[in-house]
Amino acid sequence: MHSVDLLVESTDADPGLRRSRLIVTRRGADDGVYRAIGYLDRLTGGAERPTYQFTYLARVAADPAFVPVVGFRDVSRLYRSERLFPSFADRVMSAKRPDRPQYLEALDLDADADAWEILTASGGHREGDPIELVSIPRFDRTTGETSAHFLAHGVRHRSVEASHRITTLPAGYRLGLERDPENPVNSAAIRVVDRGMHLGFVPDPLLDYVHSVMASGTYDLTVVRANPAVTHPHLRLLLRLGGHCSSFVFDSPDWNAV
Repeated sequence: MHSVDLLVESTDADPGLRRSRLIVTRRGADDGVYRAIGYLDRLTGGAERPTYQFTYLARVAADPAFVPVVGFRDVSRLYRSERLFPSFADRVMSAKRPDRPQYLEALDLDADADAWEILTASGGHREGDPIELVSIPRFDRTTGETSAHFLAHGVRHRSVEASHRITTLPAGYRLGLERDPENPVNSAAIRVVDRGMHLGFVPDPLLDYVHSVMASGTYDLTVVRANPAVTHPHLRLLLRLGGHCSSFVFDSPDWNAV
């Protein structure tokens, strides 16, 4: 097992700081679509303790109908803390849970993984809760190379045969991607497939990014870890996408923070 690959880049404000960023998403009550609403960052530098930041996307903050997340009522504020905010820390499985070792194994994490690594790998998923986090992909602006780690969505709604297929997938196994324009919920949806069998979906907030990778040519979608049917459906299929894109969608104004 190994720790999940985190996005690491220098911040504009201080080259000595390093930033790991997660996209905070929320599932729509009416349509079930996950939409990005903000960013959760961890800043590290030297021997100092990490600093955590939360901020909303500018387009979300400008929407008068937007309902803020509990604990982050001011949509125009940059929240900063020396500890992981309780709203997100509560999404990390307690070290006292007897099933924690199995949980970490399902996420392909080492036994000593810290709270940030666990949050990054798991997305902070809680049953019945609309909030989920997605690790922002890596992008090399010089070469155009890019990669992303994510958990396949919608696995619980696939067939029994698809569930069996997931159980048999070894680490490093190559899967495919298929556009799903007839999808009744999201016409931009992308399926994760194996030899024509539908196994799951790409998370909604990554769709524009994955479309750009697919449009740029050859890509590799590989299994990081496939877990058995007794595992929670959200954790069944951990994937890595590698490829190229001519531009990084997360650099567009639509993804600007307040």
